Amino acid sequence: MKSVDSKLLLGLVVGAAVGAAVGYLAATDKREQLLEELNGVVGKVKEGFNSALAKYKEGKAELAKTTEEIVAE
Repeated sequence: MKSVDSKLLLGLVVGAAVGAAVGYLAATDKREQLLEELNGVVGKVKEGFNSALAKYKEGKAELAKTTEEIVAE
């Protein structure tokens, strides 16, 4: 039970620290720069996700075609 309590406390402390850091950065003059950088990172993640999704769809189509060929034999 102690382990669960310490993990909860650690999670609360980390969450509070992250929240304070985000609040500080959002309130400073560098807010616009931070938002531009975050948009860049989000764009890269989105591109990576779309690329992975396209590869998945290609693999799925290829697997379906191969399965049809095997069944046809």
